[in-house]
Parts: sequence; C-alpha cells; structure tokens
Amino acid sequence: MFSTGQKIFALCFIICFVVVIGYQFYKDQKRNKQLFKGTVWILITLVAIMITYVLMSRFMH
Repeated sequence: MFSTGQKIFALCFIICFVVVIGYQFYKDQKRNKQLFKGTVWILITLVAIMITYVLMSRFMH
C-alpha cells in the first residue's frame, strides 16, 4: 500500500512532530502553570483510548 520511502517519511514526521509539540508544551507549562493544571491526565486518557482502539481493531479482524 505504501512504499518504503513513504513509511520512513511518515515515521520521521511523526517523531519530529511529537518532539516539537512536547517541547512547546513543557515550555508553555513552565510559563503558565495554572492553564496546564491536570493536562497530564487528559494526555494519558487520549493515549489509552488510542491504544485501546488499535488493539480492538487488530483483534476484531
């Protein structure tokens, strides 16, 4: 479905995107702690939902 080059590009893009977003999040979190109170739980919940979706879709087919 995807060529090897497209898979490598997608993997590099995702890694760079997550690193940049994570860096900006922690930089902003240090500046304004009141706005980011409790965001770790939202992030954990989103990751858990994504993992559950992937596992369910793999086991259902």
